[in-house]
Amino acid sequence: MPTAVVIILEFVCPLLGCFVAFFMFTAPVKDVRAAVDNGTLGVLNPTPWAVMTGTCIGWVVYSYLIQNVFLFVMNAWGFMVSIWLNMAAVKLQYSDRVTASLRSSFVQLLDNNRKSFRGLDIDNYIADQESGNAPVQTFANLRKMALEIAIQKVEAPVPHEKVVMGFIAFWLVVISLLSFLKVNPEQSKLIIGIIANIITFLFYGAPLSTIVTVLKTRDSSSIHRRTVMMNTVFGVFWTAFGFGLLDWTLVIPNGMGAILGIIQLFICLVIPSRVNESSSEIKCQVGQPVEVVTDVDVETSIPSIEEITNVVDTFAAFEK
Repeated sequence: MPTAVVIILEFVCPLLGCFVAFFMFTAPVKDVRAAVDNGTLGVLNPTPWAVMTGTCIGWVVYSYLIQNVFLFVMNAWGFMVSIWLNMAAVKLQYSDRVTASLRSSFVQLLDNNRKSFRGLDIDNYIADQESGNAPVQTFANLRKMALEIAIQKVEAPVPHEKVVMGFIAFWLVVISLLSFLKVNPEQSKLIIGIIANIITFLFYGAPLSTIVTVLKTRDSSSIHRRTVMMNTVFGVFWTAFGFGLLDWTLVIPNGMGAILGIIQLFICLVIPSRVNESSSEIKCQVGQPVEVVTDVDVETSIPSIEEITNVVDTFAAFEK
């Protein structure tokens, strides 16, 4: 009959570990959803999400080899969440790059054509708007042209997707080799366990990938605090579970993960964040939503008097 210690280590701890894992893997979801709504990645660091995919794949495979349901359920859930997080990160990186290029191209185009606006007669603006005269049409067409040029010529490499695909390709190679070379289960368990350990170290330490920037800027906002806290608690429970199974493959990475989590929490305490964690929920105040239309049945909005006045005044002040 199992003793109380065995029950706690082999059943209670993994159950609590699965419960904590749910919150650990979903910790960034709220901030990522806010970032998706705002269309910018902001201070979020997507590197841990790519590593999460790699580590979850490894532990799912390991759970098959040791036939452990707790390990499978936890990492299967983490794998699904990581796919969503990485898809969002790739989209946001692309959006950030396009937005920056769009603004830069638009400002440059206005700057190159600023002389066309200095002579604009604001007093005749209403008459021009009603009759569709050249000045208003020219400005509206110029805005449309700026959008089309910026979007057509922009190049937006997305490095994050390369990291994700690297982990997936690596595991495909490892699993294929172990299967087709007919490696015995014990050796497969050892190989998968070692590789999963290495990637787990990367996962727990992934928020430290920005540690140099944190030390230079004295700003720890790129370290996601909720994720680090969940990682630490998770590491403690699964270290206890590893001791219960006498499986050092589980003890070593999770024990180190708990230690790394404590270190990162200490860094967050010593170097506070300049930006509140909810800053990703703050809507972007620079620029307005852009609607891109085709040449067919185009309806171009007419700029307001204040808009043209501000543009003219801005460039007039710039030339002075």
